[in-house]
Amino acid sequence: MAVYNDSGYAAGSIKSILNQTHRDFEFIIINDGSDDNDKTEEVIKSFKDPRIIYRKIPHKGLAGALNFGLKISSFDLVARIDADDLNTKDRLEKQISFLNSDKGSDVDISSSWSVYFNKADRIIFLHKPPSTDQAIRKFLDLHNPLNHSSVMFRKNKVIASGGYNENFGSYEDFELWFRLKDKVKFHIDKEVLVYNRLRPDSIMDKGSTKNIYDLLFKNAERNMKNSKTASDKKYWMNNLFWIEYFYGNKLKARKYYIDDITFRKSLAYINTFLPEDEFRKLKDKRLRLRITGGMNINKKYKEELKSLLQ
Repeated sequence: MAVYNDSGYAAGSIKSILNQTHRDFEFIIINDGSDDNDKTEEVIKSFKDPRIIYRKIPHKGLAGALNFGLKISSFDLVARIDADDLNTKDRLEKQISFLNSDKGSDVDISSSWSVYFNKADRIIFLHKPPSTDQAIRKFLDLHNPLNHSSVMFRKNKVIASGGYNENFGSYEDFELWFRLKDKVKFHIDKEVLVYNRLRPDSIMDKGSTKNIYDLLFKNAERNMKNSKTASDKKYWMNNLFWIEYFYGNKLKARKYYIDDITFRKSLAYINTFLPEDEFRKLKDKRLRLRITGGMNINKKYKEELKSLLQ
């Protein structure tokens, strides 16, 4: 866990790890140079648990703090959680059991479904990305299906790749999985193991999309030019539309509005005619997930979130 001025949320995240049913782990917490008058440090040091390894470093950014944590970690399996999210009490037990099983022995990076909630502690939606390796790698052409606060990976694979890119900025985990996608095997558990807090002041909401746009756009453009079939070309043309829509320029997205025209794509196309501020607000609301993942939220998720917040 990397923390930076997270005194208002870190306690809940720390509790969710210390209360795990699996007890044998080290909990590395890196204070990434918080400048909030030691408030974040006070929260962390209020927990007296021998499994906690606490380090404060000069501010390096999230990727730098995570690389520091990787270097001092001593276990082969590494689990991630952000300082404002909550893990279910059996998260570590289930993931370790899977990765040590015959079925998961060849999996390098495992994640799970997730529930998103807001500042009022109200559940907004349930996110259920694809679970198989092939589907996950295809998903990475446009979006990141691997929830960083539910990821467990084999440390040697990440270290061998160079770790997190400290010059990438926002989406550092997305860049890492994208860089590794042809070298590792992915898996996503069809079970909720993490509750993510939606915050308007989060790194993701404040960060630039330029680097992830450049990465995805160049990949899609290269693959479209090298496409051997009409279906492949259509797939990459469609991806270019959505890459511009989500990460790039709404005006440029329009030129890729050809072929494979769906109702969802048509709505997105219409949205590109909105004023920039309105367009961004609408896009950032994640309406598709709120609609599809907000329907029929199981009562157990509400009860579990309430328990984790206590």
